[in-house]
Amino acid sequence: MSEDRTLEYLLERELRVVNSYVAAKRKTLTELLKEDYPHVLTLSGDIHMFRKSELMLAKEVVGEDAEKLMLPIYVELIPAQTITTGVVREELATKLISALLGIDHATPLYVYPVQLAELRRKIGTLIQYVVSPEVLKEVRDYEEI
Repeated sequence: MSEDRTLEYLLERELRVVNSYVAAKRKTLTELLKEDYPHVLTLSGDIHMFRKSELMLAKEVVGEDAEKLMLPIYVELIPAQTITTGVVREELATKLISALLGIDHATPLYVYPVQLAELRRKIGTLIQYVVSPEVLKEVRDYEEI
């Protein structure tokens, strides 16, 4: 196995450990609103609970799109920059986050530390932070510039 392939293999295994708290299967906002105790199971087998108040806030913002909004929202972290930045890639999730933060809507949406803190206050249980291979590729591309 080449050095690059070995490194890639080890990185993939490490990412599984780092992301073990991520939802194994996401649910729609509509599904979660129907549950007495809204939750999803994580890859590690734990339960991730959602606050009803945050689900209702999301419903107010996305309206009829509640059937399409998948939760939790994944915020991919880009750790190699001078400040940690998050990126949200799903259209409905960016619509919700843009509205809550009062910023222009864009997909993908880049979110900075102050905004991440505000999101945690407003919809902390609706988001999960992940590190993905795509983000690591972006970091490598950024460092080559």
